[in-house]
Amino acid sequence: MDWLDNVRIVLVGSQEPMNVGAAARAMQNFGISDLWLVAPEPRVREDLAQHPEGSMAYRLAVHAEEVLDNMKIVDSLPEAVADTWLVVGTTVREREIYTGPVVEPKPMAKRIAEVAPQGRVAVVFGREASGLTTAEIDLSQLIVRIPTSPKQPSLNLAQAVLLLCYEIFGAATTPPTPSQTPLATQEALQQLFDDLSEYILRIGFTDEKRLPYAVRRFRRLLHKARLTPGEVQLLRGFLHQSRWYAQHGKRKKDPVE
Repeated sequence: MDWLDNVRIVLVGSQEPMNVGAAARAMQNFGISDLWLVAPEPRVREDLAQHPEGSMAYRLAVHAEEVLDNMKIVDSLPEAVADTWLVVGTTVREREIYTGPVVEPKPMAKRIAEVAPQGRVAVVFGREASGLTTAEIDLSQLIVRIPTSPKQPSLNLAQAVLLLCYEIFGAATTPPTPSQTPLATQEALQQLFDDLSEYILRIGFTDEKRLPYAVRRFRRLLHKARLTPGEVQLLRGFLHQSRWYAQHGKRKKDPVE
């Protein structure tokens, strides 16, 4: 179960200190300790600063204070997932297209169990009131949706963390064969998609207005390939060389006439 140390829980735009504390407790229940907060609301920051006596987050994190002591707070989601091999986004929304397959918790846990023995995985949760934005969920290679009653589809944040951590812990007790192929980090993938965005604009494949939709489709396509670091570099090299040729009408290494 050592690979549970490679599972990171990321809470984006947290609004309620008590939810942060309860999420930390849920993580500790199931052997997961790496907690990151992305741009939490001021009230959350103020509450955490009142530790050890006046913090509601710490009060709710019964026997999981160390998770809060060691958590990291950053300004953006790309910072929180830069070094991860797999980003799992959570949502209750229906969208036209996602950047990865939409699965239920058990298949999500199985996929995490294949990747986490080799590299870091981030499971990303959105704001209590509105969840993740489209741009934030676009960073995901896998999207998980917890089945719920249509009468009340949204879960409390800490409850959602509890359910997914439970499934991940269960997958750790009877893990599938882990993947032996190193995967590209989210930081490397983002560099590839930045290059791709510039390229498809320059060649007129799309325009600024439709660019996010086009890139979302390319993300979905390339995420299926589960790219390695070398493959990402190959694709980036191809894009760079293509841009050069489009601009200069010759290869970089062509002799000067």
